[in-house]
Amino acid sequence: MARHSFTKLLLSSLALLMIPTGASAISPDSQDAAAIMKAVQDRPDGDRQTSRVLMLVKDAAGRERKRVVQSRTIKFPEGTKTLMLFEAPADVRNTGMLSYDYDDGAKTDDQWLYLPSLRKTTRIASGDKSGSFMGTDLSYSDMTTADPKDYTYKILKQSVKVGQDDCWLIESRPANAKTAKETGYVKSHVWVSKTKLMPLKAKNWVKEGKKLKYVKFADIRQIDGIWVPHKILAQTKRGNTVESKTVIAFKTVKFNQPSVKTSDFTQRRLEQGL
Repeated sequence: MARHSFTKLLLSSLALLMIPTGASAISPDSQDAAAIMKAVQDRPDGDRQTSRVLMLVKDAAGRERKRVVQSRTIKFPEGTKTLMLFEAPADVRNTGMLSYDYDDGAKTDDQWLYLPSLRKTTRIASGDKSGSFMGTDLSYSDMTTADPKDYTYKILKQSVKVGQDDCWLIESRPANAKTAKETGYVKSHVWVSKTKLMPLKAKNWVKEGKKLKYVKFADIRQIDGIWVPHKILAQTKRGNTVESKTVIAFKTVKFNQPSVKTSDFTQRRLEQGL
């Protein structure tokens, strides 16, 4: 997945998982792929966000696992901080992840995972960020926002429909070995809405195992003038076989919440849980 566009989503509050938009202006006739993706990246978005999310993961055998996650996000001078805490089920309650997502692509994002069963916080190494996040079809890398300068882009189609939205179909490729290693992606195809300036779906070529990862953003609604996908559907395929599916449904999303404070985004707070 071209991380800059999705986890300003996925993930920002699932950090995957929400994609806000704003008033970045670019012509729908633009043929400059890098400028389009920069506009997607630069959209204004809400600060001090809270959300509650249901995650459903299904494996190839049809077995399902459910997770409920609470998250909060705040801006800081260098980027965005996100705290995610698992609410349910009981065996993962208070498992958490803290992310410092830096705007500068030259600076490696910081991520820490807390496992209450071990009473231990572990910093996630950059070489591990392409791994699965809590058994979902999303990786740790998908949970951060990348610098557009870390990718090369080209427009594959100037106009293609996704539902009622006219979109650009853009290909992105990692521009350096560091980005390729962290994301685990060889390339991505991204369908970007011209009116919402956000990705509506993506197809990602995963280097490890020669798999394909598909992501779709659905149930898109405005909150405080910000477009937010309330459902994210992801699946991983090897050949014609679906290996796993993940559905992420946002139950609540709120911006500009005074209860979100800078002191929430520390390792000590991560270890305190809910």
